Amino acid sequence: MSTYTRQPHGSYGGTGGRGEQCAPEDPDPAEQPKRPCAEECEKLPDDCPPELHEPERCPEPDCDCPKPPKTTETCLQELGDRAEKAIAEGLRATQFKADMDALQAKAKLATADYTHDKYKKLVAQWEHMDRDISDFLHKLVCAVPCWWCIIECFICPQIYEIRRREKMLHGEGHHYTEVHSLHDLLHWHNHNRNKKKRKLDRIKAVLAAWEKPATTIDAILAANAKLLSDSSKTLTPDAGKLVYDVFFRLIPMHLAIAPPASTGKITRIHKKFTEFCECDKGHPDDCCGPDVGVPSFREALIGPQPYLIPPSEYYDLICCLATKRYEPAKDAWNAAESAYEKVDAKIKRFQTEIADKTKNFDKNARNALPANCCDWNDPAATAAAPAPAAS
Repeated sequence: MSTYTRQPHGSYGGTGGRGEQCAPEDPDPAEQPKRPCAEECEKLPDDCPPELHEPERCPEPDCDCPKPPKTTETCLQELGDRAEKAIAEGLRATQFKADMDALQAKAKLATADYTHDKYKKLVAQWEHMDRDISDFLHKLVCAVPCWWCIIECFICPQIYEIRRREKMLHGEGHHYTEVHSLHDLLHWHNHNRNKKKRKLDRIKAVLAAWEKPATTIDAILAANAKLLSDSSKTLTPDAGKLVYDVFFRLIPMHLAIAPPASTGKITRIHKKFTEFCECDKGHPDDCCGPDVGVPSFREALIGPQPYLIPPSEYYDLICCLATKRYEPAKDAWNAAESAYEKVDAKIKRFQTEIADKTKNFDKNARNALPANCCDWNDPAATAAAPAPAAS
């Protein structure tokens, strides 16, 4: 039996450096989705914002100055801020309850449609499609032996440029650990809340993909059948388009809806047909089965999809996503949003106070002066002195 052997990379137009044998090889199947709740979910990490060290106050003068009041007007503002936070949290809790009610209603509809008979029919269609794709791939690599280099030379660089810009825009997930102003701290919280929002949006997208699993998978199988038929008719005239359609649309969508390998339904598609663009890596989070982590570009290109699990495991999957990922992500985003709003409110308050104190500096400075110069620190003189006139 022939085996796949990886040779040193050649140039575009040659064998593509893949050493294809145009014959079946030893089984080394591509990755398939995970079974629902196959492992314990790790707790989402807690935030650790840097501490803002307030500027040092000016040293006390060598004078016996009167002591400032212990309670200032800011205590009332802080009470108002806490009340606003409680109101916001109440609104968010109401929204979360509405989200869960809607999710439960959609899950009931999905389970009524995703029957065991329909599941068996879809699995049979997937297995038939899997054989057809595997057979077609052996013809493709013979007709287009440079397929791998077409991808590496012309498609992967475009992916890498997009990923590089994403990293420049969002960073590598590392926050700075030192802040020197409220604006620095606000920027930290803004970065943090945006990161939490992207996580929450990914989980929402996965839950949305599982709203109608039977209908969605049936539509994907039909679309894949047409794409495979169209690709088989144009095996050589347009190799570039063919390679793109097969390796970036057909195979990824087919494997995205695959049953977990643990069910005994193993794909015939060799892993080598998914191993390219090595710099395009994601950060999976698939403890519930579906991946809600940061996707690779190729994964983001097709988006989250439902896959073939037994209907009896559907509620386990949805409940795991809701309790282990959606609720913690929602709470984390709410906390990050509240922290951002708190710092933002403090900045606005400081800006207002600075403007007010600057505008009224002349009046406030005059009103703060003692009535009788140099007698202010004599308790007897201060008691006998008339109150300063209002300006």
